[in-house]
Amino acid sequence: PDIAFNLVEEFAGIGHFDQHVVSYLELRKQPYTGCNPRGLTLARDKTLTKKILAYDGLKVPEFAIFPKGRAAKRPETLAFPLFVKSLTEEGSAGISGASIVHDDAKLKERVEFIHRTTNSTALAEEFIEGREIYVGVMGNDRVTALPAWEFAMTKKEDGAPLIASDRA
Repeated sequence: PDIAFNLVEEFAGIGHFDQHVVSYLELRKQPYTGCNPRGLTLARDKTLTKKILAYDGLKVPEFAIFPKGRAAKRPETLAFPLFVKSLTEEGSAGISGASIVHDDAKLKERVEFIHRTTNSTALAEEFIEGREIYVGVMGNDRVTALPAWEFAMTKKEDGAPLIASDRA
């Protein structure tokens, strides 16, 4: 084919195998759409992305990771409220209003939920309320930023935080 339109979200039921499918296309020198394997790897590991952004001087929320099989002990430097989600899953998997926690007991409960339901390491980061803005980019050597758009939720209770759950 002249080009492969890459719509892969997972391979063999494993989400992080998408990068390997794209690596295969690159090895075959097959032109394809979408992100390259390096970008998919970075996007999959939220803490690695945060560390790279912080290294380059961009502010990111304080965070901690909680691997499966270990106690969820919050570092003293990590202040509530916290937002708990999967370190590696996409598409808002495991995210709901209960993802915002205000004490250590709820943090432990939510970390265990993420471990159980997504089978992944949990990430807890300082919750910063505000607007959710998305910006797409296109290109390889010459990148073009597409117009920004805002995630707007019209059917939420007054005072409820704006959360892009899997249902939203």
